[in-house]
Amino acid sequence: MGKIVFFDIDGTLVDNATQVIPDSTVKALAQLRQAGHLAVLNTGRPYTHLDPRILAMDFDGCVSACGMQVQAGGRRLHWTGATQAQCRRMVELCRAWDMDTMFETPTGAVHMGPLGQEAETELARIAQRGLTVSQDVENMELIKLVAYDPAGTKTAGFCQGVGADFTVINRGRGMLELVPAGNSKSTGIAMVLERFGLDRQDAYAFGDSTNDLPMFRSVGTAVAMGGSPAALCQAADYVTGTVLAGGIAQGLGWCGLIPKFRE
Repeated sequence: MGKIVFFDIDGTLVDNATQVIPDSTVKALAQLRQAGHLAVLNTGRPYTHLDPRILAMDFDGCVSACGMQVQAGGRRLHWTGATQAQCRRMVELCRAWDMDTMFETPTGAVHMGPLGQEAETELARIAQRGLTVSQDVENMELIKLVAYDPAGTKTAGFCQGVGADFTVINRGRGMLELVPAGNSKSTGIAMVLERFGLDRQDAYAFGDSTNDLPMFRSVGTAVAMGGSPAALCQAADYVTGTVLAGGIAQGLGWCGLIPKFRE
């Protein structure tokens, strides 16, 4: 029986700075599937926010929005969002702390607070994909949210106010990802493995960020992209090259799932 590989997208399949998907990555993914293995996306982005170039590559499944949206083998396994009460409370909390916040919705994103550079860049990318960007926090269907505190002066107090119904993922550099409790990249993996009748030891994961730590703990073999944070590299079985240096092909070759990569 073939193996299954879970791939983060940003910083893993797509280079963050250039938004390039290297030819070596496309070729490696094709080789992976030709060898009889499954390829599944596992991303923090909501499904409707995904890069059309990625969706066109025809993966075998997708865990999106940090496990809030899961589909595999032609079935939707899990699809949820924040409740209206959770949405209102997060708006009030972010407003109280004057956080630069991006609320992710099925149709795009809603922004609140002082617009920092990282949020500005992300909102521009969302708009470029034909999604809606607005400031209408009173009328939105919330999936999850990202709050920015570049100076790091608000993070501790803000996190204390979040409570138990959201999980806070500290992405570093003042970026906080908030996901309704009970959902993660890990819970999504469990659903996909059950759908395909595969065991944890049959699973591999590639990632580049601290929100990939739950994913790494849920598979038999974890591969960190070159340049990943130290915490992720320490949790990995192997640290491969960067996206642009053929890191996906190199990592899959190290795992023995495709022929070893040669530049």
